[in-house]
Amino acid sequence: MKYEIVYFDLDGTLLDFERSEAEALTALMASGGYSLNAKELALYKEINKKWWKALADGKYSKEYIVVARFQEFFETIGFNKITPEEASKSYLIELSKRAYFLPGAEKFLLKLKKTGKRMAAITNGVDLVQKNRSKIANLDRFFEFILTSEKVGKAKPAPDIFFEAAKISGVPIDRSLYVGDNLETDYVGAKNVGMDFILYAPKGKGISKLNDLKIAKSYDELFEMIM
Repeated sequence: MKYEIVYFDLDGTLLDFERSEAEALTALMASGGYSLNAKELALYKEINKKWWKALADGKYSKEYIVVARFQEFFETIGFNKITPEEASKSYLIELSKRAYFLPGAEKFLLKLKKTGKRMAAITNGVDLVQKNRSKIANLDRFFEFILTSEKVGKAKPAPDIFFEAAKISGVPIDRSLYVGDNLETDYVGAKNVGMDFILYAPKGKGISKLNDLKIAKSYDELFEMIM
């Protein structure tokens, strides 16, 4: 099938969120006179992952989880120099200052753009953060729009954000493709609306025995699968 438009997840698919996250959290903790170590960074990532899953499951609002993650993290490491509310605001500011392409991602997008393929992004990220990061990475070169779960009011895998993207682009679901790195949010979300999906898994992460799962282990493979 020749897709009229390709939607991309951002973090973990095209952008190196782990690097941005580590730098932003380190800067936040340093502002409170705390030197973050690798074990604590790994702990935060696990806590953060748990709370974002709760958002995707519809258990809590985005406004709640961005504070709750810091409350749990601070209580676990015994840190009280900054309140969870202050940390949430400061961290998002620090995160919005950082955007790095994954190796090969920018070259891949440039190559795909030259074919004339329409592209846009669908992300569960915070609206302000993703807008600022998209400016840093100059994602407007590639994408017609970037749609966040915050703007829509529902996070992936809820179907709302995919239907809204189709409404904006004017392209039917069955002529669209979604590319992401997460089975729980990206694959399930696309499947919920009947949109074709490709899992980007360069390190084999997320590899599954699902019969209908298409997997790209490199951007070169992904390009061929899209075209």
